[in-house]
Amino acid sequence: MNRIGPLLPGALRSSRLLGAPMPGAPARPGRADYLLGDAGRPAVGPTLLIADFDNSGSVTSPVGTDPLSNRFAEVAHAFSVVARRSARHELGAVLHFDVPSSGEVRPTQINRRGLARLRSGLHVPPDGAGMSELTPSLRRAVEIAEAHPEHAATLVVLSDFWLLDPDPPAVLAELATFPGDVHAVVLGNRLGARELDERITVTYIDRGDSPGAVARALFTSLVAHRPGSHVQAPP
Repeated sequence: MNRIGPLLPGALRSSRLLGAPMPGAPARPGRADYLLGDAGRPAVGPTLLIADFDNSGSVTSPVGTDPLSNRFAEVAHAFSVVARRSARHELGAVLHFDVPSSGEVRPTQINRRGLARLRSGLHVPPDGAGMSELTPSLRRAVEIAEAHPEHAATLVVLSDFWLLDPDPPAVLAELATFPGDVHAVVLGNRLGARELDERITVTYIDRGDSPGAVARALFTSLVAHRPGSHVQAPP
């Protein structure tokens, strides 16, 4: 896959404004006055997008890469734009590095009714420990994809990729073998993603970016199979 360079505008806000939200609290609405593009028409064949969130301290703490959890609000916005013109065979799911957790949302239709269910997982799970290991959620994502073999699956991992798995290079190699497309949305840290396989699409989100980049990154994967779609170029 091709690598995507830095996307502007972004969604990671300075920690001097507010601290991290309480676990389990819904994402703050945040700005949504940025343009994502045209969602186009529903995909011809079934699709499944799995969003997988790293909620470790290096991401969520006051000095982390997303202390206000704006990534959740932006992901919700990207889902909502696609849901306006969706089909029953287009599914979305939510995972967190903590597996199992109450934040998991199993595959659900990306439509207006399904949005409420998807949003229910877009927060730091109150029963999560802030795990920094990718392996459990990656293997859960593989289980979900293999349970939907007729769907073209995409796994979007939102993390700074400072992983504490026993063997980080091995888990990153395993990530590249996911049965579908893989999109790494790297939050504020390029060094942690240095070992990502060339088959993985990479989007870098910098801490100082303005709102919209996380939403745009997810939107890119959401519309990849939708005819007539296009992603708005950053201003």
